[in-house]
Amino acid sequence: MKTTHLKLSISKITFSTVLFFLVFLFSCSENNETITDDSALIEKIDNATKTKISESNLPVATETAFSDELADSYITSVEIAPNLGYKVAVATDNEERAEATADVYFTLQGKQLQDRREKAKRRRHKCFTFVLPLTLFMPDNTNITLKEKEDWVLVRQWYKDNRPSKGRPELVFPLDIELEDGTIETLLDVDELKEVKKACKDAKDKRKCFKLALPVSFTMPDATVIDVLLREDFKLVREWHIANPDIKEKGSLNFPLDIEYKDGTIVTINDVTEFRVAKQDCKN
Repeated sequence: MKTTHLKLSISKITFSTVLFFLVFLFSCSENNETITDDSALIEKIDNATKTKISESNLPVATETAFSDELADSYITSVEIAPNLGYKVAVATDNEERAEATADVYFTLQGKQLQDRREKAKRRRHKCFTFVLPLTLFMPDNTNITLKEKEDWVLVRQWYKDNRPSKGRPELVFPLDIELEDGTIETLLDVDELKEVKKACKDAKDKRKCFKLALPVSFTMPDATVIDVLLREDFKLVREWHIANPDIKEKGSLNFPLDIEYKDGTIVTINDVTEFRVAKQDCKN
């Protein structure tokens, strides 16, 4: 009896293992087939004769993608390939993206197709992410604070509610970004953001050449002095700008101050001229 029971147990285990293995293989096969089918359909849509249509003619199901992966994007044009699907040109104000524009594809039912082509992946690639919350000034000087990545839909909604506004939002600095290796960098202005994006494009070290050695202080346009004792205190400068949206002038660093290079070297900077020279030397 014991032998029979043992054989039955082994048989059950073997059957369960085989069943699991078959389900696993089927799942992988189905996923690969989906990717292959998506690539083939995208190619057919690209090569087909297409007609421009209104954004309002897109299937309701496309809203799922525009609330998730495409939350940071807005539609600039829509084309339909009869009996195939949709090609949708999108743009984004999200500076995390390698490029501001891209094309995305949908089935006739509104399901987003997975575009695995290298060019498409490069355009939507992120080599850093913003550390949230992130605040943007809108063209009417109101602001929108993003507390999670899905909040980019608030920016898109603002433009729907404020047609035909053409100006684009501006990031409020200073802000933090997280690089792919987990390093956190504080960016003081849009020029530093451009340098990081250029490093991404050129596949170079994205870390800043040097950072401010704390503490430092800023004198704001209204003569307020803000002390930055810890990295978290940079938000005080950002909050000042949010509270004073009509003042476009930025706060100025107070000298002397110390900067720390990537190798740990500390250098004292005595004035704004020396600071600019240090930045230029990094570019050279």
